[in-house]
Amino acid sequence: MVHTRPIPRQGISWRKVVLEGQVPAVGEYVAAAAGDSPFAPLEPLANGVALPGRIPAWWWPGVPQEQEIPFSHRVLFRHEHFLVAFKPHFLPTTSNGRLVVNTLQTRLRVQEDNPHVTPLHRLDVLTAGVVVCSTNPTTRGVYQRLFQTPGLVRKTYQAELSQPWSGPVGEVELPMMKRAGDPQVRVHDDGVVTKTFVERCSPYHLRLSPVTGHTHQLRVLCNHFGSPIRGDDTYPVVRGRDLYDFSQPLLLVATTLEFDDPCAPRFSDSRCSFRAE
Repeated sequence: MVHTRPIPRQGISWRKVVLEGQVPAVGEYVAAAAGDSPFAPLEPLANGVALPGRIPAWWWPGVPQEQEIPFSHRVLFRHEHFLVAFKPHFLPTTSNGRLVVNTLQTRLRVQEDNPHVTPLHRLDVLTAGVVVCSTNPTTRGVYQRLFQTPGLVRKTYQAELSQPWSGPVGEVELPMMKRAGDPQVRVHDDGVVTKTFVERCSPYHLRLSPVTGHTHQLRVLCNHFGSPIRGDDTYPVVRGRDLYDFSQPLLLVATTLEFDDPCAPRFSDSRCSFRAE
């Protein structure tokens, strides 16, 4: 396989940039693949060297100094193509721009000594639960397509509510719309239709199984029917939680995840089922 993207170092991915004039005097850069570039892909670019024009490159940002997120993940299962982890509340799945080291992805890359660990889906930073990560770049695309296709991955969440549930049960469809700059997703007739199976376990407890994967889908659904999830900092009111405020988790947990393994040997049992411990 010909690699045109540099391998992450210390769990930190390289960033794509465009250089002009000369290579910066500080930092580590390698050439990116480009048809009109005089540099071969991944060729090191010496600091201070004059450039003939705009040159696509990769820059390694180094390991930033961050305040620790004091909650730990757990690896639930390891496979030749993927691993399954439990993500705690408050830990981002991947970098959110403010945190890079304190993310599930970076921590797993370092722990597993595998720079290729890449989450195949995301949970909100305040949500806890099961996350599947690719560990093998040669099969990553197969699993990415699996997770991008509605209905092929079956997920179940447990939600504790701030108000007793009086909304519908069974299959619930809601059109949702996310506008640029608005932290909230809105229920809107012109939005994308979402589908969720709702089971009422008790007045304040729901089991939710999303079929579609819209941003904030479960949080919006519960809020729309008058029962926001306990600890929600965005619905019904955007409260602007501080990054290091750990006083109230969102009481939403991804408890189970199931799919048929597309890389399983023919005629073998391909069903994969994982449960938060």
